[in-house]
Amino acid sequence: MLPSDLTEPERELWAAFPRGAVVDLRSGDATADDVTTGAGWGPPRTVRAEVIQALLLGAVPPQPGHVASIRLHGALVTGRLRLAYAEVAAPIRLSDCHLAEVPDLYGARVRRLNLAGSMLPGLDLARTEVDGNLGLIGLHSTGQLKLTGARVGGALLLTSARLEHPNGTALLANRLAVGDDLLLTGATVLGEVRLAGAQIGGMVGLGGARLVHTGGRALTGFSLRIGANLRAGQGFTVDGELTLIDAAVTGAVDLAGSRLRNPGGAALAAMGMTVGGLLDLCDGFAAEGSVRLAGVRVAGPLCLRGATLTNAGGLALDARHVQARELDLRAGAAIDGIVDLRYARFDVIHDDPGNWPAELRLDALQYAALDPPLTAERRLGWLARDSYLPSAYQQLAATYRRGGDETAARTVLLAGQRRDHAARPWPARAWGRLQDITVGYGYRPQRAAGWLLVLLLLGTVAFGLRQPPAGTDHPPAFSPLVYSLDLLLPIVDFGQGDAFQPAGWQRWLAYLLISTGWLLATTIAAGLTHTLRRD
Repeated sequence: MLPSDLTEPERELWAAFPRGAVVDLRSGDATADDVTTGAGWGPPRTVRAEVIQALLLGAVPPQPGHVASIRLHGALVTGRLRLAYAEVAAPIRLSDCHLAEVPDLYGARVRRLNLAGSMLPGLDLARTEVDGNLGLIGLHSTGQLKLTGARVGGALLLTSARLEHPNGTALLANRLAVGDDLLLTGATVLGEVRLAGAQIGGMVGLGGARLVHTGGRALTGFSLRIGANLRAGQGFTVDGELTLIDAAVTGAVDLAGSRLRNPGGAALAAMGMTVGGLLDLCDGFAAEGSVRLAGVRVAGPLCLRGATLTNAGGLALDARHVQARELDLRAGAAIDGIVDLRYARFDVIHDDPGNWPAELRLDALQYAALDPPLTAERRLGWLARDSYLPSAYQQLAATYRRGGDETAARTVLLAGQRRDHAARPWPARAWGRLQDITVGYGYRPQRAAGWLLVLLLLGTVAFGLRQPPAGTDHPPAFSPLVYSLDLLLPIVDFGQGDAFQPAGWQRWLAYLLISTGWLLATTIAAGLTHTLRRD
């Protein structure tokens, strides 16, 4: 290509390249410089892609003492920029340009690439290596941005970008490696962002971003690795599923104030994720659809304080097998849907009795303390939101026992026994009712003593008014108190039970004392067995 073959703006770029000088074709009028109308800018602002390609591939050597580079602003770039597998030493900056065709940099290696504010129909950077930052701030792409397997030594900057591929993947970046931060702050993405297997050395910034892929995955981060924090927070909105399954975040995950919407599906799917700090779903976080955190490991707290979770008739929060230092369930309103905490483990659970979910699943949930420290009677209302599970009652009782409140622990265990027997066949229910009335299933042994005392007084008075006839030739001196004890206590023999033979109504009273004594002894033994086995 010879300079004589170039147009005026191309000759200007040809001359500026060896010195790394800026070529600015913008008019200075905001309306006229709008890149969305760049297709009509005309010859005075048009540069062919083949001219840029020729310069980057060595058509003109650098001027001594200067760094050759493409620094082009406000141009209409026609044709396709073909740099696949190229080694490009010169930095590339195409700012506020309108590129008519998809640039092809597949497998290329460049020092620095900056397309800030430009508009293009897509971009192929698959397997591309960028030594420095990849600057795509304010980029407007109407097709797919491919970064599969790309390696960026610095930061990937997509701040305020607009990526449009509504029916497919707008940003395809599986196995992307970024040495520093990945910033999508303030970006709008219509279509899927795919980061499966990507490795980000710094933070991922999503503050103020809007991701839209209705009915599908808006962000796919299977096995995503983040070396610092994932920060979204206020202004971050997702219409579709936010997927972070098996992701690993060295720092904190901040989704406080974010709004996720995927009715009928998962608003947040983060099963198996590990978080090195706080998992923050607090302070205005809202999810329409389920929040699925099964198997998540959090080094710090898992916070849902002030959150709004809505999935009517379905699973609102799946926190099975979650491990975290604390769980803050003081949501901004009662969670609309099921909360599943089975097999999870926390040091402390904070909740609000006024906002307990209508349905809880608590089997094998482990915790050391509950906040606020409610009475056993009030906390039993929490357990009542699940079907009867022995482990849930035993765990709550153990918590009270660690706090030194043995009475509350026994109240909880007694309530558990009542729920257990209430669902059994009627013979078991009847036997359980007898154990409850007499000894409170072994957790109220004082009741048996009360019944024995009443019967003892009844026998003492009845037999004291009228001594039963002797049943032997040499009976001992009669004592109505000792005689009644002999009848009531089946394993004790004071020598009076067989020495006297009551008749008439006293015989029936004796039968009552004997049978009741046996029943009391049996229920006491059964109740104490329950207590010892659980304690």
